[in-house]
Amino acid sequence: MFKSRGARSLALGAVGVSVVAATAGVAVAVADNVKAPYAQAGATVEPDGKIRSSKGIEGVKRLAAGEYCVTFGDSDISPGRVLPSVSSLSRGKIVSYSWSTASTCDAAKQQARVWTTDAEGKASDAWFSIVIH
Repeated sequence: MFKSRGARSLALGAVGVSVVAATAGVAVAVADNVKAPYAQAGATVEPDGKIRSSKGIEGVKRLAAGEYCVTFGDSDISPGRVLPSVSSLSRGKIVSYSWSTASTCDAAKQQARVWTTDAEGKASDAWFSIVIH
């Protein structure tokens, strides 16, 4: 088909670029970096709200000291349909959550609010994890 060595090299190079471009699009679309077959969604979150690892979480926003809004990627995640679990990953910190209807964090938009406090109940940033079963 391609008689010259240059033409063959050019054709193979074009195929290689096409494969890389197609694969890169898939890698971007599948941004989750956790293998958790029995969880619908979950994340490990740093005190500043940065996601360390996740599955099915679109984002986490730190609203104030010890207050975070977690946005889920699946529209089926809603208060009456899932079993959420939150845990502190910082010593001496307490974590709680709510399906808030406040304007900054809304359950109707697949968002949950997470609070972290110190042992005395005072708002305090902390590492935490959230898992939706």
